[in-house]
Amino acid sequence: MRKKLALFLMGTMCLTMLTGCGGKGGSGSAENTDKEIGKSEDKEILSMMLNGSASDAYVEGYQKIIDEFNKTNEFGVMIEPEFVSNSDYKTKLTTMMASDSAPDIIFTWELGYLENFVNGDKIVNLQEYLDADPEWKESFNSGTLEQETYDGDVYGIPTAQCMAVMYYNKAIFEENGLSVPTSYEEYRKVCDILLENDITPVALASTADDAWLVSQYIQQLSDGIAGNTLFEGIKDGSGKWNDEAMVQAAELFREEVERGYFEEGFTGVSGSEAEALFQTGQAAMYFNGTWEISNLDNTAVCQVAEDVSCFAMPAVKEEYTNVSVGSLDNSFAVTKNCKNVEAAVGLLKYWTNAENAATLLYDYGRMPATKFELDESKLSALSSEAIKCFNEQKALTPWFDRMNTDLGNEFNNSSVAIANGDEPQSILDKLQQYAEDNQK
Repeated sequence: MRKKLALFLMGTMCLTMLTGCGGKGGSGSAENTDKEIGKSEDKEILSMMLNGSASDAYVEGYQKIIDEFNKTNEFGVMIEPEFVSNSDYKTKLTTMMASDSAPDIIFTWELGYLENFVNGDKIVNLQEYLDADPEWKESFNSGTLEQETYDGDVYGIPTAQCMAVMYYNKAIFEENGLSVPTSYEEYRKVCDILLENDITPVALASTADDAWLVSQYIQQLSDGIAGNTLFEGIKDGSGKWNDEAMVQAAELFREEVERGYFEEGFTGVSGSEAEALFQTGQAAMYFNGTWEISNLDNTAVCQVAEDVSCFAMPAVKEEYTNVSVGSLDNSFAVTKNCKNVEAAVGLLKYWTNAENAATLLYDYGRMPATKFELDESKLSALSSEAIKCFNEQKALTPWFDRMNTDLGNEFNNSSVAIANGDEPQSILDKLQQYAEDNQK
């Protein structure tokens, strides 16, 4: 069956002119198996830095796109990619930006993260290129370009979307007579039954390097308590980090920790280790983003791949069902260092064309940021479930560290403190005070 695919960013994600708004092991480039692809003495080299590492299955798909562009582009350029792990990416890019040694093309997060570089005059305004090609401009899903728009102009190009979902092992659920929970109370019952049967309910990481993983869990709980109202208030300054809904979310999380819903010693478990627990069947569930589909669908790296499915985390309050953490997944921007902006834009157009967007979805589970005809027969079962979850959402709230890098990182650190046993009210009071002390 074929139908038009368009994953719409709803609610919070439908932002317009953003003028003050504000997440994987070691770095290294993906190996190019064809050493002659696009190589020529007279080709201009454009450098590109991307988020990813050898353990991320989608890196193979990205490399294929780059290789094909290198072979066929009309600009006389060759793209040389460098893949850097999530844990290292922000630090490396910030350092390079500060020293004016940034690559020609960079992976970027949206909202406040990219805005920092836009305000620093480090990023090329892409509005004229979109305006010159209406077909390309209109191909993006509703609400996507807006997240990389500042003072009315677009500075980043989204290539994928994402949301946080709860992955689960269907075999473990069936063996224990469990169904996908549709309420928070049912979710807690599922976790309790798994514990009674000596099964770790949820794999979760909470180390300093992976702080965003535990913060997205607390943020998801807060979405289910206050909808997207809390996020919007914190974003525009009318709300507070120590709002009653956020405190309740943190307290519920602490209750879950104390009941043993997460693996023993999870505060010392890294993101890759938590993923491995789920991939080897040592945990029944795993809370992460849809970007994990390519790894969890891959039988070469995931022992339980045939049993993996997903669902949207149930809301604490029924009226906020299908308000989830989510945003753009993959975006690129062109830096002011770029030697050939026309060619860089050419790569971004090529990356986002219907053929490549479809391949990244069918083969690597990357939820597209552009519209194209969907062939459902080519979707994996996991990708199909993820799309279903996505399209059922009423609103999505971006990760707080994308909304505002500084405050979002403080929230990440505060979440780790809560995971380690600190009292939620006190920690969130300190976070709110930090926000007030650092208001611009």
